[in-house]
Amino acid sequence: MSFTITTDGTTGNTLIPNDIILNYILKAGGEHVKIYLYLLMASQNPGLVGSVSVELLADRLELTERDVIRMLRYWEREGLLSLTEDANGQIVGLTLLRQYGMKPAVPAEEEMAPPSSFVVSEETPSPTGSGTPHLRVLNSNPVPERTQYTAMQIEAISKDVEMQQTLSLVEQALGSPISPTHMQLIMYLICDLDFPGDLIVYLYEMGASRQKTTPRYLETIAIDWSKKGIQSVADAMAETADYTGKYRPIQKALGIHRDLAPAEKAIIDSWDSYHFSTDILTEACKRTVLQSGDTNLNYVGKILEGWHSSGVKSFADIATADEAYRKNKKSHQAPNNPRKRLGNNAFQNFRQRDYSDEDYEVMERQFLQRKGAP
Repeated sequence: MSFTITTDGTTGNTLIPNDIILNYILKAGGEHVKIYLYLLMASQNPGLVGSVSVELLADRLELTERDVIRMLRYWEREGLLSLTEDANGQIVGLTLLRQYGMKPAVPAEEEMAPPSSFVVSEETPSPTGSGTPHLRVLNSNPVPERTQYTAMQIEAISKDVEMQQTLSLVEQALGSPISPTHMQLIMYLICDLDFPGDLIVYLYEMGASRQKTTPRYLETIAIDWSKKGIQSVADAMAETADYTGKYRPIQKALGIHRDLAPAEKAIIDSWDSYHFSTDILTEACKRTVLQSGDTNLNYVGKILEGWHSSGVKSFADIATADEAYRKNKKSHQAPNNPRKRLGNNAFQNFRQRDYSDEDYEVMERQFLQRKGAP
């Protein structure tokens, strides 16, 4: 899905309106910001980037193609860009919007664009300032608006035993008492997004592990989960694994540029029991490619299984295991120009006799007599 990016602005620089920074960039996730900035740069500097595709974006940003499409849809929902799709749901056009929250009419030539590619452009401002309202929301559940909860409402809900346990665990994750701003967010998660207590705790624990526990950051993740229909910790963990890149280092090391199948993810998940670092996992992947010329995950698993059996914990342990393997292999190899050792046979088992000089003289006379000698 390659596409062309054009601009009517000055090349050599990338201009970002302050409104986008203040109202969109600050609340978006890091990967979402990267992809939007890249598209903005490409639209204003087409000669710098050249041809752009979903595959290229996935490779440059170390994302999966699924992640790229998901983030494009995120910015569409935010109203910063417009996606045009064909009858099969394939993206055939992308426009960066200057009138935020407004979607321009689709030109006829974009509607006829081939399914294999789509054009990305920056919207030309309308002289009248008019535009078609951006109303379409794709693959998204509606999200309720935030409301301000009263002290009486907070007190009433806080009396619930389960709620008290949730608040206690959230405080542990934050490492401090819950502020009024965080309390308003928690009320929103429970009353409006219908999040169970364990999902709220997981959200805060995940934020703490990333050292990002601001209400704005956590709310952005929660809204994204709600739009995707995530209502359990298991679903959130699966989404987090995809987003934070549990599988991406493996895909990159093996040169896999597509989404992994569930069976492939299950194989990678089975390696968690080894407790290897990402560097060791990727080393096994590199060796798989070099030794087999393939991207077989089962081959990677065999390498990891061997390292685990050898007690490998670091790269130094891998070097030790490699040296032990080389010595063991050398000890089983035959030396140069080997002489085969003879096994037991009839000739070797023949018992030799000891002869005296007399015996030899007797045998010589007998031989000469048989030959007719005088």
